[in-house]
Amino acid sequence: MHKHFTATAFVIDSRKRTLLLWHKRLQRWMPPGGHIDQNETPEDAAKRECKEETGMNVEIIGENGEDLFAANPEEGRMLKKPIALLLENIPENIERNEPAHQHMDFLYIARPIDESQILKLAEEEGREMRWFTRGEIEKLDEAMEIFANVKGYILEIL
Repeated sequence: MHKHFTATAFVIDSRKRTLLLWHKRLQRWMPPGGHIDQNETPEDAAKRECKEETGMNVEIIGENGEDLFAANPEEGRMLKKPIALLLENIPENIERNEPAHQHMDFLYIARPIDESQILKLAEEEGREMRWFTRGEIEKLDEAMEIFANVKGYILEIL
């Protein structure tokens, strides 16, 4: 089965809310995310996807771990650790001529660079977008509104 690298950003604001989009194809509330482009790091992809899908500039937060390049920075740099790495089964999509495949998804936590940014939904991706509190996430139905793993990560983060 073909595998694609993807990156997802759970955007959390200063009021401890998370930004989700109603994904048109999946018919669920989802965080911004998508495929990692060639020559792009997972962090860069998560930030780009946030900008494309929501209009928001974000920074990825998290730890870099011990800097193994400190003595020799010309050799490289440390990337931020994702909060999880998932292998997700993606069903066939006849409309898009896509066979079933898998996503190797890097999950990150992100925060808005400026919370006064104007949000702009990418309408080809989502039907609506909004900020959710922990209580609102807890009330979402896993059978109809949100995938169980997405809900679980958000409740762990918030």
